[in-house]
Amino acid sequence: MFAQSAAHPRRRLAALAAGLSALAVITTACGSGGSRSSSDGGSLTMLAIQDSASLDPFRRAYVAVTDEPRLAALYDPMLTIDPKTGNVVPHLAESLRTADGGATWQLKLRPGVLFSDGTAFDAEAVKRNWETHTKPETKSVHAAYAAGLKLTVADATTLDIVPSAPNPNLDRTIATHLTYIEAPSALDKGIDAAGAQPVGAGPFMLKSWTRGAEQVFVRNPHYWQKDKGLPKLAQLTVKTSPDGKQNLNAVRSGRADLFMTAVPEILTDAEKDLQTFHQKDLGGQMFLFNTTRAPFDDPRARRAIALALDPADIPATLHNGYVPATGYFNPASPFFDPAASQPAQDKAAAQRLFDELAAEGKPVNFTHLIPQNVDSQKVAEYVQSRLQEFRNVSMKIESLEIGAYIVKYAINKDFQSLLFQQWLVDPEPEVFNMLQSQSPMNYGGWRNPEADAALQAGRAGADPAVRKKAYADLQRVLAAELPVWVYSQSMAGPVAAKKVTGLEQYTTGCLFMDRLDVS
Repeated sequence: MFAQSAAHPRRRLAALAAGLSALAVITTACGSGGSRSSSDGGSLTMLAIQDSASLDPFRRAYVAVTDEPRLAALYDPMLTIDPKTGNVVPHLAESLRTADGGATWQLKLRPGVLFSDGTAFDAEAVKRNWETHTKPETKSVHAAYAAGLKLTVADATTLDIVPSAPNPNLDRTIATHLTYIEAPSALDKGIDAAGAQPVGAGPFMLKSWTRGAEQVFVRNPHYWQKDKGLPKLAQLTVKTSPDGKQNLNAVRSGRADLFMTAVPEILTDAEKDLQTFHQKDLGGQMFLFNTTRAPFDDPRARRAIALALDPADIPATLHNGYVPATGYFNPASPFFDPAASQPAQDKAAAQRLFDELAAEGKPVNFTHLIPQNVDSQKVAEYVQSRLQEFRNVSMKIESLEIGAYIVKYAINKDFQSLLFQQWLVDPEPEVFNMLQSQSPMNYGGWRNPEADAALQAGRAGADPAVRKKAYADLQRVLAAELPVWVYSQSMAGPVAAKKVTGLEQYTTGCLFMDRLDVS
């Protein structure tokens, strides 16, 4: 997902046609970008690489470079993770606490908060949303994170939570995957209507939506922080524009104000004359192998791919600014173990494995699944060209619109290998759900008892030293088994014109939308 990801789960792009229409949107409809015409607040134009398939918090992945800024504008997060400290911080909620090591939790909400339609944001609304995630007909991409939670409304602002097993890090799961709440009044109309006509308690409301082109958001008159002068903006316009370099040029020329990107080349270029910064999170861009299907059900095939390729050669060849990865945990992480890196490139060893597998009637022929975008296509074609240097291996590329891509890997689990991306401030809960044997989010189907033990120890541990050891053990198993091969460290952040103020990220890089302004 994008795993975030995602990693995870539907937008509408149509290759050339969308590229041309998005360019027309930038050149004609953006005008002069954002402005502040009066004390009533300014307007800001943000570019997004894809239109939303829907705007409900159930079927959308909470990914900063795609849908999450729009979800943040509509709903506001109940809880966030501070990227600087790694601590869980209340926002729309007042607190989330456990007094017994994670066996039980209590969520306290701020009194008097209203959704944009004037209905109450209360404990019943949170309970209704979390239960909606778990219903199969919802097809929520966050269902696994709400599953097993026993929920009891104690009063209008108090929700008692009992997870299926003690989890001292449940607050991280809620901050990452269950943080956006839609009004029950919208859910009463059905999930499709809730996605098309969303109602949240965030700083903005959806005013209009021209499919494939733009969404216009205006101030929520019931916003819980309106007495603090928030949101700063009177209007936020999000325009669809799939080409990152065109977006960079649009901000430079004043035709737009802001966009999010995970392309290191663009982030580096933007440093010359624009505002930009990024988080160094866990994860990054990687090959996720389906270990339940040939050829990658054989660990030798996975190792052969890793040995055949050099992460450092990708930016050297494509000049895309990628920072080469040595594994899932990057060196900036407090959990990083330098002794547990992925194997370095060894072409001779790779060829021996390809030949060995072919001699057994198991040539490494596979299709690599990617989302439709220029950068993903370039990297996939690069890998394809490098593998053509070897015998007994062949790679095809399947490029799908993001919604179809997510359904194919996350719902149907119909792939051999895929481009997977994650931006994580902490291993919990994503790493557990991605790799634990019984997790429904374990899309690659990898099963390893040692990894399961390490993941459980990391989840159950409240002591940083215990967690560090657990994740060091996990890294050693990952390096040996290679259910994923990570080639680029995680990088994601905003690119903004100098006049944009209030740029502040939370959790995996999304911006607090109520603080944005134009000077």
